[in-house]
Amino acid sequence: MSTSLRPKIVVIDDDEVFTRILHLGLKKNGYDVYAINSAEDAIEFLNQSSDVDLFIIDFDLDDVSEDGLSLCRKIKAYTGKPIIMLTGESSTDVTVSCLYAGADQYVTKPYILQELVARIHVVLNRLPRESEEASPSFELTYNTVTLNGRLRELRSETDVVRLTERETQLAEVLFTYPDEDIPRDRIFALIFGKQMPPFNRAIDIIVGRLRKKLSTVTGEVVIQPSRSSGYRLTSIELERRSMEGV
Repeated sequence: MSTSLRPKIVVIDDDEVFTRILHLGLKKNGYDVYAINSAEDAIEFLNQSSDVDLFIIDFDLDDVSEDGLSLCRKIKAYTGKPIIMLTGESSTDVTVSCLYAGADQYVTKPYILQELVARIHVVLNRLPRESEEASPSFELTYNTVTLNGRLRELRSETDVVRLTERETQLAEVLFTYPDEDIPRDRIFALIFGKQMPPFNRAIDIIVGRLRKKLSTVTGEVVIQPSRSSGYRLTSIELERRSMEGV
């Protein structure tokens, strides 16, 4: 939690005029506001975000390095901070993608400031936030394997392998929800930001590539098909115990 009596909010939007207006509006409503206008600057800022109470992210962030959905997923995975997504789109695909990526609230533009303030209030007062004091390291660890999202690599104590951007995005999803069955359509929405077309095999192809690279750094962690026609990251030991009914 911010040491200030005023909750600290970070607004990430490449529209500087809109950001300034929102900045003034939130300040008048009792919030400390920090504005960031690019995904690259937002990623750099995360190492200093331990006192941030909430992020507001523009879904339509026009940045070649990171879109709003991907940024939402990273912030949620590496910091656990509450997130509100803003967007000019109101389609079901976009709504579902934002919620799957970890957004706590979703607000369409144009909006009434007091509605946004009310949603901020709901998010900040919903649940105690246990992970606020931890500074993100851009690393997620499961069993003997660590994923570094910034470097796009998987490593164990003895080996390391580089990942593509899509493989990193998939790994972030799996490492954020270890030992959990994640449906393919949810994974697709998290990575591509839209509903999965019928008979699409894109996720299976990326899983196949990531599975091979994972096997080069460890024999203890695997990606298994799940009952929900999806996948889960799990350990060989956990799988063995499950099969034996332990």
